[in-house]
Amino acid sequence: MEENMKAAVIYSSKTGYTKKYAKWIADELSVDAHELNGQRKLDEVLSDKEVLIYGGGLYAIGINGLKEILSAERANALKKIIVFTTGLSHDSEEVRKEIFENNLKETGVGNISLYYFRGGFDYSSLGFVDKILMRLLKLKIGMKKRKGGLLTSDEKGMLTVFQKKVDFTNRKYLDKLLEEVNHMES
Repeated sequence: MEENMKAAVIYSSKTGYTKKYAKWIADELSVDAHELNGQRKLDEVLSDKEVLIYGGGLYAIGINGLKEILSAERANALKKIIVFTTGLSHDSEEVRKEIFENNLKETGVGNISLYYFRGGFDYSSLGFVDKILMRLLKLKIGMKKRKGGLLTSDEKGMLTVFQKKVDFTNRKYLDKLLEEVNHMES
C-alpha cells in the first residue's frame, strides 16, 4: 500500500476471532488495529485516514458495531470502506449476499466492499445473553431434526460446535481483501 494512502483497521470482537483477523490485516499493512471504543475515539482514529477496514462479528445476520462505524462523521469522507465480518458458516456467494442485503444495501454510504471470513466458536467464551440466544438456536435446530427435517451443513455444524471449541481462522482468507487494498495504490 502506498505511503500516502492512509488506512485504519478498526474492529469489534466479542470472542476474539474478528480481532485475530484485524491484527493479521494490520500486520500485513504495517498499521495499528484499533478496537471500536466509542464515537470520539473513532473520529480521532479516522481523522486523517482515506481507507477504513472495519471488522465485526456476525450476530443474527447483523455485523457487530457497523452502525456506529457508518454513522461516524468521517465515514462519507473516506475514499473506501472495506467491511469484513466473521461467522461460523462456510463462505459462499449466498452468505455474502444475505449479509450485504441486511447490513449495507440501505446505508447510503458509497464505495463499500464486503468480505466474509470463517471464524470459530467457543461456547464457554460467550456472555450470558449470547449463551441464551445460542441455546435457543440449538433447541430450534434440534426440534427441526426431531421432526424429521433435513439439516443444512451449517445446522449440523452448529450442533457439533456446542461440544467443543472450533477455530476456522486462516490467513489465506485475507488474500482478496489485501489484494484490493494493495490495488488501490496503483
